[in-house]
Amino acid sequence: MAVAKNNKTIEDINYSSFKKKLQKYLNSYQIKKVEKSYLLAKDAHEGQKRKSGENYINHPLHAASYLADYELDHETIMAAILHDVIEDTKINLNDLEKSFGKKVAELVDGVSKLDRIDFNTKEEADAANLRKMILAMSNDIRVLLIKLADRRHNLSTINVLDKNKAKRIARETLEIYAPLALRLGIHNLSTELENLSFKTFFPLRHKTLIKNIDKARGNRKLLMNKIQTEVIKKLESESIKSQTTAREKHPYGIYKKMKSKELKFSQIHDIFGVRIITDSVDLCYRALGCVHNLYKPIPGRFKDYVAIPKSNGYQSLHTSVLGPHNLPIEFQIRTNEMHDLAQSGIAAHWLYKRSPSISKLSREQQWLNNLLDIQKQSGNPTEFLGSIKEDLNPGKVYVFSSKGDIIELPKKSTLIDFAYAIHTDLGNNFASGTVDGDIKPPNTILKNGQRVIIEKSKDSKPDPSWLNFVTSVKARTSIRNFLRNIHKTDAINLGQRLLKSSLKELDVSLKDIPNKTLMYILSEYKFNSLDDLYREIGLGNVIPKLVALRMAPSFKKNNKETSFDIEGSEGLVMSYAKCCYPLPGDNIVGHISQGKGIVVHRSSCKSIKQQKDKRDYIDLRWSGDVDNYFNASIMVEVENVRGVLAQVSSIIAQSNHNIESVNYTDTHEAGHNMMVFVISAENVNQINKLLVRLNKINNVYRAERKRS
Repeated sequence: MAVAKNNKTIEDINYSSFKKKLQKYLNSYQIKKVEKSYLLAKDAHEGQKRKSGENYINHPLHAASYLADYELDHETIMAAILHDVIEDTKINLNDLEKSFGKKVAELVDGVSKLDRIDFNTKEEADAANLRKMILAMSNDIRVLLIKLADRRHNLSTINVLDKNKAKRIARETLEIYAPLALRLGIHNLSTELENLSFKTFFPLRHKTLIKNIDKARGNRKLLMNKIQTEVIKKLESESIKSQTTAREKHPYGIYKKMKSKELKFSQIHDIFGVRIITDSVDLCYRALGCVHNLYKPIPGRFKDYVAIPKSNGYQSLHTSVLGPHNLPIEFQIRTNEMHDLAQSGIAAHWLYKRSPSISKLSREQQWLNNLLDIQKQSGNPTEFLGSIKEDLNPGKVYVFSSKGDIIELPKKSTLIDFAYAIHTDLGNNFASGTVDGDIKPPNTILKNGQRVIIEKSKDSKPDPSWLNFVTSVKARTSIRNFLRNIHKTDAINLGQRLLKSSLKELDVSLKDIPNKTLMYILSEYKFNSLDDLYREIGLGNVIPKLVALRMAPSFKKNNKETSFDIEGSEGLVMSYAKCCYPLPGDNIVGHISQGKGIVVHRSSCKSIKQQKDKRDYIDLRWSGDVDNYFNASIMVEVENVRGVLAQVSSIIAQSNHNIESVNYTDTHEAGHNMMVFVISAENVNQINKLLVRLNKINNVYRAERKRS
């Protein structure tokens, strides 16, 4: 039988006991409104059973009861009771709005799934539903609180589900919902979600760990009692009023530490600790002094989260000391309010009767705004889901801005991560950065306490290579979004040029096409504008020659040979085939590749000659204004003697070519090696000159351009 809070069974959580909770902090009018929502939900769910066999109404009532423990407002409680009626009953959103008001209806809608939309995969559906909830959260954080309470009760009855489904839910909770609860500072709820999910996802590991904890608890009980007594005595001698209790690290927390640091259970020394709760911040620091007088502090193990709170608002002094028998013991020292905030997080706003305006929860709202930015810049729900998972990893690095503000960043963050953390525009226009007064490269990894200053320039743009080292989700999504928009612009420009080129073959100009015809073509292809058509042509999703024929069917193709000029600067929608590595000076042809744009090949490329269908190909030629570097591949067959690689590499470098890569291949000739270089070059002439120089080396049998 599932067990709820305070060891009450589900059957115990009836409306009568639930109402007693409400009477402690709600007025009679609010309780009547809650009762109205309960009666409607009870009637709507009549006859429905959960897989555990209990009446369905027990589930939303249990979720609501859990939120009542945090003394949340009556609208939240009503929405929790009604949270499944849209999905599982005939009640719709309009019915809820008429009966309970717009706010309650919006909360219920925010929690409800997108079950009326078809998705290709379960993963895609989950991602879209999470995205919907995040958007609702941005307007009202209570949506997430209801969802967390819903998930908490579902986990308590998860053992009745199919094993695979149960594990999927448990994994999702560990990756998304428990970190979300922790991010909002609701430590109690986060811990419960983690431990219940841990038990389901790793049942054997959980069982083994619990046995070890129980054994360790028995061995250390007397010792912890001794330490607790000594600390209480010391604090009383200094007239420090406090509550001192022994604490125990929860199972999943121990498991995470064992896994991340690759430790055995016997190597975890902070399973048990002591928590001191005082009346003021001043007393916290005085209590810290008492602890350090009693026991020797361990260097590097003191953390002041009072002066510098965690991103979720958590505040406490943490110190590790060597107790009796040199046993490491962790102490947590905080005020009563800090403790309540540590346990209840954002819910403590209601617990303390602050009745906050949702828009005024500045810290939480700032985080939600960041999630919204990520959501806007994510290409699809699945990408957004991945970004959320990364963002929920706690930050580990604290650095100072030019204004002296403390900026929290994920571990191994760089100058680029810092720039985007300050503002998206600062990241997009990053020109240079200094760390403690010294100019550093963009990929410099930041350390605690460093002072960082970023200079920007309107001419600066994100470099795609930044994606190889940035750590923060905001930086990664912002860079991807910028590049995605560039890709879009490049595609439009290329598509327009391709269509004009195809029309030119018909002796037609785009301006000669009647507007009526253009509108008809756009509707035929289901595009809203010419830019949409250009973009799809540029991306290779629409063949320009076919569009040209549809636009000007009455025109005949001229007898002139027409080619499309390329400059090598068309951006991400123009790529160069790695099978033949085309260079300016080569005869070239373009393959229109769906989603990629044009892939340029040498005309002599085998992959081109093998294609029978030529409709996806376009004649190309190099513009006279090409000013860029391209990759080229050369093969150098050498005698297998010491120093030959260095000799060949030296000639390549002296010829002003960068070596991108080098590989050895077997020639099946004794004493021979074949080296294949990929190098940078401006044109064919440069490569030809290099090959002449390489072929003059004594130990080189032959040097030539790699054939496709």
